[in-house]
Amino acid sequence: MIYRLRLTVAYVLLALVALALLPLVFIRPMHRNNMGDICIAAFEVFKRYWGITLDVEHPERLEPKQATVIIANHQSNEDLFFCMRLIRKGTVAMAKWELVYIPFIGAVFLLAGNIMVKREQRDKAKQALEKSAKKMTDKNLSLVIFPEGTRNYGKPLPFKLGAFKLAIEAQAPIQPVAFAWHSKTLNYNRFKSGVLKANCMEPISTQGLTLDDAPELARRCQKLIEEETNRLTKLAPGYDGSLG
Repeated sequence: MIYRLRLTVAYVLLALVALALLPLVFIRPMHRNNMGDICIAAFEVFKRYWGITLDVEHPERLEPKQATVIIANHQSNEDLFFCMRLIRKGTVAMAKWELVYIPFIGAVFLLAGNIMVKREQRDKAKQALEKSAKKMTDKNLSLVIFPEGTRNYGKPLPFKLGAFKLAIEAQAPIQPVAFAWHSKTLNYNRFKSGVLKANCMEPISTQGLTLDDAPELARRCQKLIEEETNRLTKLAPGYDGSLG
């Protein structure tokens, strides 16, 4: 009950933060640094609201000198608040088009320069990936994607190939990021929910790869992230011991 209440209030707070940040995206729509500036400010609000300490290994890898595809495991509703930490200046995110219709949040997300995809229309989704690759290389932009495509709620899902095809097409490295399992390390019924551990692992080059290599690349990244997620979970101070 407390968790559901906190989550509801968090979304209301997110809408208010978005409303406050609307002038920024109106003044400089689609600017490459919009999302970084927004997330830096918003994360300060939400880490205090949720009472979390985010312990990130190798955070410098989130500020690459070249365009990079950043991938992470998509665990739950709270990812929206915690994964803001992944987005720095020169980084945007890919999300489903329906997000545009959420009051204030959708307008900020669109005008911040993020890439919106209509997933049910495969032809358009494919075109969006091709345009994304060109946008990344032309503007030296990095892109955050959750390759599972939806929340896994503690049970890893197969990685979809879009992120990996995009990285290969742009010949951009992949930056895998793993977060410890929220459900096994955080307690949202407390004002201070706990410590969330994350690791930005070694970037993976896509130089010389073709689209035929995407399935194997996806499997490799999924294995790395799943193993690292479990390792980080066991190291977290609030770990409940349920991994075995």
